[in-house]
Formats: sequence, C-alpha cells, structure tokens
Amino acid sequence: MDTLQFIADRYKLDLNQPNPIRIDVLSRWHDLGYLLRDLDFELGLELGVYKGVFTKTIARRARKMKLLGVDAWTHYEGYLDYPEGNLEDLAYPEAIERTKGYTNVELIKGWSKDVAPTIADGSLDWLFIDANHTYECAKEDIALWSPKVREGGIVMGHDYFSTKGRRKLEALNFGVIEAVNEHVVEKEIKHLFTTADGYPSWFYVKGDTK
Repeated sequence: MDTLQFIADRYKLDLNQPNPIRIDVLSRWHDLGYLLRDLDFELGLELGVYKGVFTKTIARRARKMKLLGVDAWTHYEGYLDYPEGNLEDLAYPEAIERTKGYTNVELIKGWSKDVAPTIADGSLDWLFIDANHTYECAKEDIALWSPKVREGGIVMGHDYFSTKGRRKLEALNFGVIEAVNEHVVEKEIKHLFTTADGYPSWFYVKGDTK
C-alpha cells in the first residue's frame, strides 16, 4: 500500500501546498487509530507513555497492531513536565492498570537511549514520539528512533507548537518545532503534516523525500 497516497486520498489533500500541511479533520484522539488500522499496520511504538491514555486509545482502535510503549517513568534533574514522584508513584501504575486488558500492548520501562538499540532498524510501521520536549531531547529522540521505521511507515510525534509567550507553559521550553524542522531539512523530507488538535502532532511518511 502506498501510505502517502492513501493519506492524501483519505483526507483530500493538496500535496503541492507548503509545509507543514495541516490536516483539518485528523486528530490523534479520534481518527488516527482508525487510520493506522486501515493502513494494516502491524507494529507501532509510542515513546513517552505517561498514564497510558493515548496508548489505550490507539490499542482499542487498531487492535491488530502490536503497540510497544516505552517510558522511563522516572523523574530526573531538569525534567519539568511533571513533579517528582508523579511518574513513579502515579503514572506508571496507572499505565499498567489502564492497558492490562489489551493483549496488543507491551509496556517497556527504560530510558530512550537504552531501549532504542533493542529495536531493529526498519521494524516499525509507526512511531509516536512524546517524551522530553526540549530541543536537545526531541532532536536526540528523532535521530535515535526514526531509523526504526520502515519505508512507507509513519514517523510521528506530539506537541508541534511553541511554549514561548504561553504563561503557564513557557517554563517548559519546548523545542519540538525546531527539532522537527531541522530533521525535515536534513533528511530532505518532502511532506510534513500536522494534526488539527489544540496541541498538534506532526508526522511524515518514511521514504517521502525530495
């Protein structure tokens, strides 16, 4: 199946418009799981699971797709997204409880850089990056994990927006936009897409290059 053409046809996209191409009717919470199902994807990986809400959403809608969920669930110095103790004491047990009824979900507790070498290059149909959102960490995760996706698979991530000027979020210092845009230029990716969510996700089809 031609993934790019399938997406263009499904959402009636003009692929000649400039990047990023916003898909107004695609939300990660609603249609994304069905898209993965209809693409017949068999293996996906979510980097940054937290409490497993999104994990469960995808697992429920793409039941034939095995979904690996990778997260350290460990607080460390300089990580500002959640307070100390939140990940270990609350999020990890909740993720286990929330996904325990889904046989297509496997949770892996470990650091991104340690787990990445255990996943074969080109083995994933789909990848979702939603871990540390600083520029440095987002850049590292994209470099570490994008090779794990096969040609025709989808490389995707969350929070393609800037926290600058957002009073409650500015201290988090997100750098996802910069990291993604640099990656797109470096790899000569032809089409970069974003979802219609309030906190948009970004994605591209592996192998769609200029």
